[in-house]
Amino acid sequence: MNKKQPSSLWKSMTNKASTVRENLGKKVSKAGQSISEKASETAKTKASEIEEIISNKTSDVGKYFRETVKESAFGKQQTNSELSPEIENDLEQEEIYHIFVAYQVASQGGTQKVTLKSGKSYNVRIRPNSTEGSTLRLKKCGLQGNDAFLVLHTFYNPEFNLDRRMNNLIIHSSIYERSKTRCLEAYNRINVGLYVYDLAALNLLDFIVNSSNIDSLIGLRYTIASENSRWIGIDKSLEEVLEFTNLSETEKCKIKSIYQYIKAADPLPKLDDFQQLNAMILNSAIASELKDKYLLASATSTGLRIDMLIVDLIYSSSEINDNQRRKYLSLYQQIKEGVKVKDNFISESLDSIIIQAEIPRICKIVYQLLRERYFEIELELEKLDREELYSVFSKFKKVEQFIKQAENPTKITNSFGNIAIQKGMLIEEADDAVVSGGVG
Repeated sequence: MNKKQPSSLWKSMTNKASTVRENLGKKVSKAGQSISEKASETAKTKASEIEEIISNKTSDVGKYFRETVKESAFGKQQTNSELSPEIENDLEQEEIYHIFVAYQVASQGGTQKVTLKSGKSYNVRIRPNSTEGSTLRLKKCGLQGNDAFLVLHTFYNPEFNLDRRMNNLIIHSSIYERSKTRCLEAYNRINVGLYVYDLAALNLLDFIVNSSNIDSLIGLRYTIASENSRWIGIDKSLEEVLEFTNLSETEKCKIKSIYQYIKAADPLPKLDDFQQLNAMILNSAIASELKDKYLLASATSTGLRIDMLIVDLIYSSSEINDNQRRKYLSLYQQIKEGVKVKDNFISESLDSIIIQAEIPRICKIVYQLLRERYFEIELELEKLDREELYSVFSKFKKVEQFIKQAENPTKITNSFGNIAIQKGMLIEEADDAVVSGGVG
C-alpha cells in the first residue's frame, strides 16, 4: 500500500516536534561523546521517522495497539485473517484504553489508578501474572454509561527476562559509565511506572533502544513505557494545578476529560473547552520538553476535530450536488496537502460553503490559512523573536477578521453532534489512535 505524504497541516503541527528532536540530538551528544558518526546518523534517521510517524498517525506503536485490541477482543485465531467490516466497526465504537502497568503490579497483582474520558478516576484491580495484552472490562464506567476496556502493557513476561535484555543493551552501549548509570536509573523508573525526572537520560535511552537491533516487540514495549513516563509527568503537573484552583469538582472533571482526549490523540469533543487546559499546562512548572509534547498532542486533537467537521460538512451540505461531492473532497485534500488548486470554480464554491456554514469559527480560520498555504512557512516557535511572533499573531487576527466579516453571524456554533468517520478524514488515517485510547 502506498504511503500517504504528510499534509502541510500536519507539518505545521510537528514544527515543535522537530525542535524537540534537534534538542534530543544535542543532549545525546553531550551525554555520550563516544557514540560514532554512524550511530549519530542513525539517530537522525530515527528522529525523521518519528516526525513522519506523528505526521501520518500510523506509527508501529499504533498498529501494535490495534492488533493487541483485535487479539484481546476477538481471539488470536482471527489475527491472520481480515476482520469483517461489521467487526471492524464494532471495534471502533468501543471505548478502549491502553495503560502501562508496573512490573511488580503485573507479576504480583495490585491496583492502579485509571482516568477515563468521562473525567472520572477509578482504582482498578490488576490480577497477578497479567501479561502483555491482558484486558479488563470496567462495566458501565465509560461515556454514556457504556463499558470501558483496558488493554494492559508491561515489561513483565514469565517466559523470558526482558529486564536482562534491556540492562545488557545499556551496559554494552558505547557511552560513558556515568551515562550508563543514569540510563539504568531511567529504565528502572519507567519499568515501575514512574516519571523520569532526568529527561536527558531518558532521551539518551530512547536513542540507544531505537538505534539497536533489539527485538521489535521489545522495542515497542519500551516505547510505550517511555511515553507513559513522560505523560505521568504531565499528569502530575495537571493534578497539582487543579488542586490549587477554585474550580468546582464538575469543572475539574471536565478538564480531566478533555485532557484524556488529547493524551489519546483523539479528536476533541468540543472546540471551545481546551484553552483553559492549555493555559494550565503551559503555565505549570514542568520541563519545556513536556510542554512541547503536550502542545503537539493538543494541536493534533484539535486538527483532527476541525478536519472531521469540514469533511462532514462537504458530505452533508445541501449546496453540493451528490455527483460533485467527490470533486469537493478531492479539492479539500489538495488544499490540506499544500497543492496549488486549479479548479477555481469549485474552490470558490467551497470557500463560500465553509465560511457560511454552522461550524466553529476556528474551522474557518484554519481552512483559510490552509487556502493561503500559510502552514508551509517554516517556523521555529521556540526561536521566534518579538517581531516574528507579532507577525504570526497578526496574520491569525487578519484571517479571523476576514472570516467575521464574510460569515453569517447567525450561523456560529461551537457545538456539534456525533460525526461518523468518513472517507477523506484525517482521522481515517489516524484510526489506530482512536482505538488505542492512549497510554496512561
